[in-house]
Amino acid sequence: MHSTSPPTSVVDFYDGLAADYHLVYGDRWDDAVARQGAALDLLIREARPNARDVLDCSCGIGTQAIGLALRGYRVQGTDVSERSIERARVEAERLGADVQFGVADFRDLGSVAGEYHVVISCDNAIPHLLDDAEVAKALRAMRAKLRPGGLLVISTRDYDRALTDRPARAPPFVIAGPPRRVFVRLHDWDDPDSPLYTVRFFVLTETDAGWTLAHHRARYRAITSDALARAGRDAGFTDVAWRAGEDVNFHQPVMTATNATG
Repeated sequence: MHSTSPPTSVVDFYDGLAADYHLVYGDRWDDAVARQGAALDLLIREARPNARDVLDCSCGIGTQAIGLALRGYRVQGTDVSERSIERARVEAERLGADVQFGVADFRDLGSVAGEYHVVISCDNAIPHLLDDAEVAKALRAMRAKLRPGGLLVISTRDYDRALTDRPARAPPFVIAGPPRRVFVRLHDWDDPDSPLYTVRFFVLTETDAGWTLAHHRARYRAITSDALARAGRDAGFTDVAWRAGEDVNFHQPVMTATNATG
């Protein structure tokens, strides 16, 4: 294990959610793998046409890592959740993707060998870090795994909007199955002025004996685009820029930055 231990609740959240994580995308996770892989491929090729080696340092069950591997990149995927990594290996084999996977905390990537043309952390992983010091630690760790001139790609929720709207839930949806399932996501903000909130996923599953309920929860800190860009510059990145999700065909806003020096 690494010297930095992540908050137990984060590990428990993703370990518990690993079997159901695809439900975040309804019944279209395979489509999301292909779509996000295509969007990230285009983004990377525009910025670094010769990039081949990618580290996905918060890969979860492999959504982006597998998508990029299927487009010809050499991908290393790491995540703090061992069960997510176990599932990612299964999904990569099922989809015919060659990805190397391992367990690592993205605040301490010292156990990950080599340097990469691109480091990515997508799907709102950074906001699990609940203070500025932890964000800075993660960004420095990511920069340490980039080659000189390498590209950092991070995606988060649109917190500039969320901190104004403070949505209490996302629209629920039904997965036809079988088994038939209902997926519900709630956002419990600590108070009207706080950036801290708890996400709750409720998964209802129909069985012969009736309906079962699984509840997964995790803590987040909403971080604005300006704050994360500033943290990136403080960590030594240059050319820090945000792109709207619709501009790059991605489901979240995307921040890119350059490791200008070795």
